[in-house]
Amino acid sequence: MDELPPEQIAVLRKAFEAFDNQKSGSIPCDMVADILRLMGQPFDKKILEELIEEVDADKSGRLEFEEFVTLAAKFIVEEDDEAMQKELKEAFRLYDKEGKAIL
Repeated sequence: MDELPPEQIAVLRKAFEAFDNQKSGSIPCDMVADILRLMGQPFDKKILEELIEEVDADKSGRLEFEEFVTLAAKFIVEEDDEAMQKELKEAFRLYDKEGKAIL
């Protein structure tokens, strides 16, 4: 997790917690595509599936936070922090229909 600055990790933590509906400490792997789509982040479905398989160390079909950060880092390393934070806020505004996520 040391390839991203602490500010981006903090934003990802909020994102992860907003999508961890059951507060289980993990999110379903199939939710990652939705998160990337909501962020406006382009991705190739086949590459995403390969990356998920690579980072889902325990093959549980769910990503723990560290796995999520490893995966997200592969897509956001070129983005600057401010742009990423803006995209994440917009993604959660769209996703959080009940208005419970605080970013």
